[in-house]
Amino acid sequence: MENIGLYIWGTISEGIVVAVLFWLITAVTIETTSKLGALQAALYAEAFGNLPYLWGESALGPVGLTMTILGMALFVRMILRVGELNLLKSVYGVLTTYFMLVAVVSCAPNTAF
Repeated sequence: MENIGLYIWGTISEGIVVAVLFWLITAVTIETTSKLGALQAALYAEAFGNLPYLWGESALGPVGLTMTILGMALFVRMILRVGELNLLKSVYGVLTTYFMLVAVVSCAPNTAF
């Protein structure tokens, strides 16, 4: 558990980035307005999805991928509780957000997010 500081910093910084991207994507494409709901869902999902990093697990290993998928499911569930988006629109927003994050990280040389 030596990585607790990095876990907390990563959860907060990634959670804010995910929330902002999710809100921007869904506000532009499917007209949702809940910034607070997006922020809360993103922070919880990142806190859950980043748990394997506390034990030094790789993001591409089975545990890391499983936790990412479960974190995304948690994100969708929390967005559904806000009540502005249906299931398909929530899944669309989350998948588009994560796709955008992966594209940015993959295309940016020597960048650590």
